[in-house]
Amino acid sequence: MKIIYIIIFAITFSFTSFGQSPIIDIEQKPSFRNTVANTYYKDVNNFMDPFEGTWLYTNGNTSYKIVLRKEEMVYTGKYYKDYIKGEYQYIENGIEIANTLANTDPYNIGISGDSFLKPEHRPVCNDCPANERRVQVTIYDRISGLNGTITLKLTTVNGQPAIEGFIWGEGPYVIIEGNPPAYTEMVIPTGTFTFIKQ
Repeated sequence: MKIIYIIIFAITFSFTSFGQSPIIDIEQKPSFRNTVANTYYKDVNNFMDPFEGTWLYTNGNTSYKIVLRKEEMVYTGKYYKDYIKGEYQYIENGIEIANTLANTDPYNIGISGDSFLKPEHRPVCNDCPANERRVQVTIYDRISGLNGTITLKLTTVNGQPAIEGFIWGEGPYVIIEGNPPAYTEMVIPTGTFTFIKQ
């Protein structure tokens, strides 16, 4: 009977000791090419957590809603990582321009990313404390087929949690002579928006 316990212990020990991925702080994650296979790049300081939720910008009949959540230990095909994913809705003058909120396709996400920005990283944040982290994510405009970037900074507005979102878009990468692209900029707006937590 003692032998059985020793065998069970040995098997259990081997699974727990050798079956785990090494965990590295996501802030230390190198470029994709330099990442280590099967490593887990984890948000060990939980910097992503406060960004989760539904956030709303309004200005008259115009609104911009983003819904964000943190995904943990997602496999990329090479390594594991935590990241922010989400969707959005944009209404301009009471007319819905874009809405990805009902999206369930895990390969066609409206908002996603895992980059942390320290105050000195562009866009520079002169009023950010040294220990504050902003999050930078990609936003995909399904209408134009173009991508943009959102830099998100936690803030407070009238005692309510909020995020300042700086959105900038990218144009097409290739323009073929005689065959101009349908869109040269994103349909969803760019600029600075203050989103209030709902």
